[in-house]
Amino acid sequence: MRVLENGYIVKILGLEAINSLANLHKSSFQRGWGAHDFALFLQDKQMLLIGAYPSRSREPAAFLLLRMAADEAEIISIAVDRRHRRKGLAAAMLDMALDLLYEKNIGCLLLEVDETNKAAVTLYQQFGFEIVGERRAYYPNKPGKAASNALIMRLALEEE
Repeated sequence: MRVLENGYIVKILGLEAINSLANLHKSSFQRGWGAHDFALFLQDKQMLLIGAYPSRSREPAAFLLLRMAADEAEIISIAVDRRHRRKGLAAAMLDMALDLLYEKNIGCLLLEVDETNKAAVTLYQQFGFEIVGERRAYYPNKPGKAASNALIMRLALEEE
């Protein structure tokens, strides 16, 4: 567990948070996941779920979900409640995830991000992620608007 200067708490989450996480995911993405989805994720020992809470709150303001396989890991999803954005929560959760991945000797971390999400792309680049590929028209948009591309990004966690 880490306590941030702004009072938020960042920690590993378990089944106790699945309903709140489902609500947060549904409010952040067009195709939100339910509590059952989060329960299934957490049954997998290769999954890691990190959350950020405002001090004295039982409701997470943000989460980061990743999967580890062999010597690689992939960020599956990150969501930050709109009321809690621009407070360093995504960076703090990513920092904690990287520390845990280093401990587990994971060699690289991968992710996909909507190219129109400039804040997320900038954050990942600040952490050293590099764009290694693209999936054209991957993320659906509102009717009448073209789908956006997914950028595939990679961060090496050890010397290659």
